[in-house]
Amino acid sequence: MEAILLLIFLSIFLSIYYIPFIISKVRNIKNKNSVFWLNTFFGWSGIGWIILIFYSSLINKSDTMSVTDYVKKHSKKKLKK
Repeated sequence: MEAILLLIFLSIFLSIYYIPFIISKVRNIKNKNSVFWLNTFFGWSGIGWIILIFYSSLINKSDTMSVTDYVKKHSKKKLKK
């Protein structure tokens, strides 16, 4: 019985600990692997964990369009008007 409670506690703790990685995985950001490794090594400090939460939730999703393509696309729209 104690082993089951320990396993449940450990799984809950790891789920909470890796919330920044789960957010980055769900949002499909480019640096998922970086968030995982930074969370593994620096997530134990509260500051590192909070910074990773903000990073994984505020960064843009990974896009296939580059910055130059984006600028070209929007500059053509302005020229047509």
